[in-house]
Amino acid sequence: MEKVPETRTESRKRKPLWKSVLATAVKLLLAAVVIYFAGRQLVNNWAEVSQYHWTINPVLLILSIVFHLITFALFAKTWCVLIKAFNFRVPLKYGFKVAYIADLGRYIPGKIWPVFGMLYVLKQMNINKEVAFASWGMITILSLPPAFLAGFITVSFYPEMLSGTSSVGLGIGPLVAVAGTLAASLVLVFAPNRTMALYNWIVKMLRRPPVQFKLDKKIALQVYLLYFVCWICYGIAFYTFMHAIMDKPEIPVIAGVGSFVMAYLIGYLAFFSPGGLGARELVLTTVLSPFLGPVAAGLAVTARVWNLITEFIAAIIALAIKLETKKE
Repeated sequence: MEKVPETRTESRKRKPLWKSVLATAVKLLLAAVVIYFAGRQLVNNWAEVSQYHWTINPVLLILSIVFHLITFALFAKTWCVLIKAFNFRVPLKYGFKVAYIADLGRYIPGKIWPVFGMLYVLKQMNINKEVAFASWGMITILSLPPAFLAGFITVSFYPEMLSGTSSVGLGIGPLVAVAGTLAASLVLVFAPNRTMALYNWIVKMLRRPPVQFKLDKKIALQVYLLYFVCWICYGIAFYTFMHAIMDKPEIPVIAGVGSFVMAYLIGYLAFFSPGGLGARELVLTTVLSPFLGPVAAGLAVTARVWNLITEFIAAIIALAIKLETKKE
């Protein structure tokens, strides 16, 4: 039988094995480097961390987990608002299932795995994969700017978090970053066609077909504001956790809330690190050290455990939710 020759498109799509191996090796190396530096901070400060009088306030600890789960529900609700723009009405409980089944994929290297988790659940809900990819793209586009904004506002109030000084080092940099993020946010929210063009550029890089969809300005604004609230709630959950295991930590609310948002954001963007492992702890230790000193390294590690426990609870809840699909 004569072999059918590959088309030019098919040959271009096929990625050489050595490139895949090299890309994986680079990701693993970067992850190892980040984890090493995060671990070294803990080792170097181990004497202070081990001698610190850690306390456990059961009420505040439970409350921090409750706030954490409420934040997860808010993220899910925001996705439900977004998917409604695609003419799909998804109840909150199903949105929660979609979000936190997909969330399990974050602990596999590469940021594409949560999308496959989302595709798997949405397929059972008779929502096609193109809409799934589109909603994932819009989530990425509309959720990150509010997180950047919260982080830059925090640094504007407390520049010592990054510079080590209270008034010099960063100058007006944080204020410029706030203004730039606000300007970019206004374009995303009030020029939805530009937002969709950005999304279609992203999916083109992923070799997916573009989506012809117009995002209403009111929906875009609502989703953006909801995401900002989500990030603040996430930071409040962490701030509550901090007070649950530490005896009256001397850190302002804004700094405590913003520090976790910044650490989570950078961990999310660290594509080479599963679940932001190492990257989040390194950033959290850095930005909290001006307030907490060496024990910040210990707090960063315990925050990872706290986060994992809450994500495990969320995954159990998501798995327990039964889908009621209607066959066409």
